Amino acid sequence: MRIGQTNINISKLFSQGTVFSQPKTSHRNNSGINTIDDLRSGHFKNSYGVEGMGITGKSDWRRVINVSDEMKNHVLEDVKKAFYKYGGMSGSNVAEHDAYYDKIHSYVKTLNASDRRAAPWTLSQLHLELAGRVTQAVKEKDSSWTAGKPISHEILDEIFSDDTLLQDCVNAIGGNQRLDTKI
Repeated sequence: MRIGQTNINISKLFSQGTVFSQPKTSHRNNSGINTIDDLRSGHFKNSYGVEGMGITGKSDWRRVINVSDEMKNHVLEDVKKAFYKYGGMSGSNVAEHDAYYDKIHSYVKTLNASDRRAAPWTLSQLHLELAGRVTQAVKEKDSSWTAGKPISHEILDEIFSDDTLLQDCVNAIGGNQRLDTKI
């Protein structure tokens, strides 16, 4: 008798919209929902309604593709900020972090579906290459520096004044093939 009563009480909890009940989601224009037509055609959307972003069972996303100069400069500016403001670390400002990735997400949506998985990979490889080269250059100028310690702005100004820094990094991640603008 007690077990039956407990089950009835649990049922009531779920029907009342408590934290245990299933969330009621609404998707505008079926974004984020794969329709029967999507499934038949092979055009699968991710949970945000963007086609071409799923990586499950895929291996083609770990490749370098051509990206726009605007996005290359966006990555460079983020690396600069990390070194000037946070001593080479990423910082803890959630708004800055979100703004950086929101711009990348917006850019990815403008690409062909076949390139959407590879673009963030390309930009992250560029970010890693830039950060690595700047770290190396800072250590050459100040051997006592460690990540997170403030860096003299004169040192950073000198490193970032090199006009070839970005293009050298782009060439390095592309296997010495030029990554010209795509859009």
